[in-house]
Amino acid sequence: MNGSDYFPQRYPLDAFLMLVRTTAWELQQKVQAPDALIGMGLIAGMATACQGLFDVKLPTGQCRPTSLNLIAIAESGERKSTVDALVFAPLYEHDCRKAKAFQAALDSYQAKRELWEARGQGLRNRLAKAVSKGEATEAIQAEMAQHTTLKPTKPRLRRFMRQNITPRAIMDTLRGDGESIAITTDEGQVMFKGETMAQLGLLNKAWDGAPMLTLDRADFDNVLVMNPRVTISIMTQKQVLQAYLMKHGDIAKGSGHWARYLFGWPESMKGFRSVNTDEHVWECLPLFQARMQELLEKYEAISESGEVKREVVEFSDDAKARWFELSQQTEWMLRPGDYLNDIHDFASKIMELLGRLAAVFHCYSGEEGKVTLDTLERAFTVVQWHLEEYKRMFSPQFALSQGQVDAQAVFKYLRDSVWQGPRSDTYVPKNHVRQYGPVRDRDRLNAALRILEAQRALWVVVAPRGKQRFVRLSDWYFGGGL
Repeated sequence: MNGSDYFPQRYPLDAFLMLVRTTAWELQQKVQAPDALIGMGLIAGMATACQGLFDVKLPTGQCRPTSLNLIAIAESGERKSTVDALVFAPLYEHDCRKAKAFQAALDSYQAKRELWEARGQGLRNRLAKAVSKGEATEAIQAEMAQHTTLKPTKPRLRRFMRQNITPRAIMDTLRGDGESIAITTDEGQVMFKGETMAQLGLLNKAWDGAPMLTLDRADFDNVLVMNPRVTISIMTQKQVLQAYLMKHGDIAKGSGHWARYLFGWPESMKGFRSVNTDEHVWECLPLFQARMQELLEKYEAISESGEVKREVVEFSDDAKARWFELSQQTEWMLRPGDYLNDIHDFASKIMELLGRLAAVFHCYSGEEGKVTLDTLERAFTVVQWHLEEYKRMFSPQFALSQGQVDAQAVFKYLRDSVWQGPRSDTYVPKNHVRQYGPVRDRDRLNAALRILEAQRALWVVVAPRGKQRFVRLSDWYFGGGL
């Protein structure tokens, strides 16, 4: 994973359809979290709500899930938990209601089970007595057979949101046909240091929507999973992800697991937020949440009916033509030396990701008919942003030198502590930067300053009288000219 968090592009929130776009703007204004954190949170929420109800038929004819995997990188204090709580509120509320109802059903089941077992024991006692006396047992055996059919069914807790879940628990959760869950966390350490990421093959098959998964246990309690739907949303700190990559990065990339994710590493908002003392009045977010609640209720209804049959969404003719055009362009860019050659793993999934995301946009926004060209183009804008993120994070040619890493750190220090500091200075003594800044080594600091000078971000100048050197900040560069 490269350290290139250097001027990431703004997240294309404007590409969302109206209901989600206005919600994104409202969250950005009131929460003031990084834009990609908001956008990716909304995508995860939409995918979770849609995946149990809709599949997408790609222009190639393949029928695929609308599930999506996302990893957003943001440090502590970026309001990950706030975004998570607001976007996923209907899902958490749904799970709370289900948990309470499940507990009541479980109490009833246990009482019925005890009564059933007591009656069974009574029948066994009668049978044993009849056998000991040499009496006929046919009637008792018939009663026992009938009693077996009356065994109470243990209730099942169906909830969407899962966090630190083991691979075995994933199989138990998805047991049956058409189950839908979301594995989410706003603290990536929970997932990366837990057992969830221990079986990447299982997670890959879940993303693929495998027709059947099996788990054969020693006690013959075999688990059968058919047509599962799983969305994964991870908000994590850089160090946590890097620690995981150091140990398991080659496997995650080599197995194609990372290629199934939309990655995002937005620039921090800390130090750039405005303080608003007014109480938040939400206008758009409740509409987004209401749509999610509507979709959850529809899924709950079909799930309880015992037959999960998803609607298959298709593309309009002009959207199909555009999809094939983009697919051909992607293929060309896989050639040696071309733009996608060094991230061919992600490029191999990009058209499917595009189709899934376009279908999610279409279904969540309640669009009628087939997915339009406009919706496909909107989804393409978002996927393209994530492609650039994947490239700058994982492409070998985008790896930064130590001087570039130091230049980033020095730039951020000068921006936050000098340009936007209490005195809003444009000049600062070079020794001050060395003493209080992030790079204390003289040679490394000089190398970092030379890089920033080459970018016209600053100049190292000598005072008119004396030998003291100053760092002069560029008004154009620090003032937003980029």
